[in-house]
Amino acid sequence: MLNRVGTIALRDIGKAIAVLALASTVTLSLLLPQPCAAAKISSKKVDKFEFKVEINGTSTLLLGDDGAIWRVPNTGIIYYCMAPKWDIIVFNTSTNRARIYEYAHWHLREEGKSPIKVKTKSTIPSTFNGMPATWLYLTIEPMESLKNQGEFFYRSSTKRAHDYSRMEVLELQDKKISKHVLDFVRYRFSMPFLNGPPLKSTNVYPDGKRETTLQATSMTHITIPISEWQNPKKFKSVKSASLVNDERRKFKNAADMFDTLMP
Repeated sequence: MLNRVGTIALRDIGKAIAVLALASTVTLSLLLPQPCAAAKISSKKVDKFEFKVEINGTSTLLLGDDGAIWRVPNTGIIYYCMAPKWDIIVFNTSTNRARIYEYAHWHLREEGKSPIKVKTKSTIPSTFNGMPATWLYLTIEPMESLKNQGEFFYRSSTKRAHDYSRMEVLELQDKKISKHVLDFVRYRFSMPFLNGPPLKSTNVYPDGKRETTLQATSMTHITIPISEWQNPKKFKSVKSASLVNDERRKFKNAADMFDTLMP
């Protein structure tokens, strides 16, 4: 009888100890800091280049390991080229229209003009704000500048203006960027020979005239909100750059203005 009572008592004590241990574990788990879910990324570190561009004025280039953005405030145009698809989205902030160029379509092409055909190239080491850079001295097949092409409408004849046949380009050296980002830089600046971001570009004409078309004014490392490092989400997709820029309306307005100036 005593053995049975003792067995029951021991069993009750064991249960009590188990309950106490469980309670202690629960209490301890509440007191200890709990593992948090993966923190949501809220910012992005990028390289920011400010440029003075002959055609469009001040422009900004943002470069990261997974994308690039080119902003032209004077026109309201923003170019996005982001991983993983690497399509280029040319977005107009004022019209909310955009043209999408698939990577397979654009990465082997140049934007805005005929391909630059380099005949000879020489290099000289240089620096930019204390960073290594390289001067590229190029002789090329004769080309007409974009400025002259833009003034074609106002010429009294269809004869091409004076072509340039040499270029001097300063490019940033030892800048580690991905292949796709470099492809975008080459495309956007119409310079397939680049191995890094351009810092200055000058066209040299046979008569000695020099025409600087691109000049970097600063380069900084900055942190931006992640919301600024992504493709635009809501826009009207169009099939041509002229529709992105709403050129029909601009031409109509220009024609109307020209008509009012006529006697």
